[in-house]
Amino acid sequence: MKKLSIPALAMLFVACSPKAPATYSTANSVPTIFPDYTDITIPCNIAPLNFLIEEQADAFITVLKSTSVEIVIKGSEVRIPKSKWNKLTNAPEISVQIFGYTDKQWTAYKPFKMTISDEIDPYISYRIIPVAVEAYEKLSIHQRSLTSFKENVVFANTMVHNNSQGTCINCHYYRNWETDNMLFHVRQYKGGTVLVLNGELHKVNMKTDSTLSAGVYPAWHPTHDYIALSNNRTHQSVHAASHDKLEVLDDISDLILYDIKNNTVSVIENDSCELENYPAWSADGKKLYYVSYRYEGGYGDKRKNEMFLAREDFHFNLYSKSFDPDTRTWGPVVMEYDAAAVDSSITWPRVSPDGTKLLACISTHGVFPLDQIVSDYIMFDLTSGSYRHVDELNSPFAESYHTWSSNGKWIVFSTRREDGVHTRLYFSHIDENGRFSKPFALPQRDPEFNREFLYAFNIPEFMKEPVHISPRQFASFISSTEATRSKYESKREK
Repeated sequence: MKKLSIPALAMLFVACSPKAPATYSTANSVPTIFPDYTDITIPCNIAPLNFLIEEQADAFITVLKSTSVEIVIKGSEVRIPKSKWNKLTNAPEISVQIFGYTDKQWTAYKPFKMTISDEIDPYISYRIIPVAVEAYEKLSIHQRSLTSFKENVVFANTMVHNNSQGTCINCHYYRNWETDNMLFHVRQYKGGTVLVLNGELHKVNMKTDSTLSAGVYPAWHPTHDYIALSNNRTHQSVHAASHDKLEVLDDISDLILYDIKNNTVSVIENDSCELENYPAWSADGKKLYYVSYRYEGGYGDKRKNEMFLAREDFHFNLYSKSFDPDTRTWGPVVMEYDAAAVDSSITWPRVSPDGTKLLACISTHGVFPLDQIVSDYIMFDLTSGSYRHVDELNSPFAESYHTWSSNGKWIVFSTRREDGVHTRLYFSHIDENGRFSKPFALPQRDPEFNREFLYAFNIPEFMKEPVHISPRQFASFISSTEATRSKYESKREK
């Protein structure tokens, strides 16, 4: 009978009944794992945080322990059974100890912990999009359970098309995190804004003779039946030699208000020299935030060329307008933050559910931080008027679209921090002092998923519930229904 070596005996022991080693040496460093789930704060209802151990050893043992539960897992791939994970998270904290077997002895790496905190909304949705811009027809909207790994398609570009023309879906959004009132835009073939109103499907065309385009980036009013949207005429430029591979520019952009009940559109702001964009309501719906840059250039193709050459000077500032939702009247424009004064550009303002904080992206220029090498977060205290750069969230790469959970305790955001190319989704908890915890990646069943998946995640939105309308229902409705054209109404000012 062949005599087993000591490492083989150790492996056989581990395979039969994994247990923490009784004797071992200690290391002074936390082990390298992917995704990096070391010393993070997580929701009490999150799916298992599976990970890979990326240290050199012949064998590994991982011990996860909470108040009354201990789980021991062998191997470099740590996949945690959901039933056992649920017991672990029913405690204030999970401690994680990893042991590596090398040179005939076990070594205990420095332990780390996962602090259990507030619940998170049980679902998110996001766009899945190829990194190559010319492959946009493969774009789709997905929804994912955060308490498990279940994911399914909400709608995909390829579901509605004819032989020569397809669709391009854009910018899904929910009213107060509830999916019975939601929207997304369909461009090109069978185009229109698809609205779900109290569970019923509608399709509208918000383009009027007095507005430059249909609605683009939406913000659903929290208490009344209005949607603020940008009007954009967008074009893209691909750099032949630059770290920034793509530049997305609007040569014209305005803001409009859509009255859902009356199917009417009115102007919020349409100064021909201002590039207004990214509307966001205050928590009480009595103020609208947005960003804008003043550009006094040429027209047509000349304007586009001039704008591309001058793109690094495009510094968007943060503005607001007061709003009376009962009379639908607007106050004057107020500058909230002068980003241009510090050679920066601010985009994607999003207000916390309690109305006390506004989180936004800040970058060197432009209005599409996703397509820059670096963009960071800045947060405003709407009570005191102070602001700070959110260093605990920022990375050396681009942070972009972000949104708040319904309880205001979590954010989800898009980031390229893993490889500088593929946008991934990360979460962070905010405490009572307004400080964010170390961000962590969306958990996946296969911990290597983010390294192998060649598409990007984009536009994450929290949801209290899944979308109840099936992809087939959306496709059938979009294919068979012509968009109802909206009527134009004059702007109302105080």
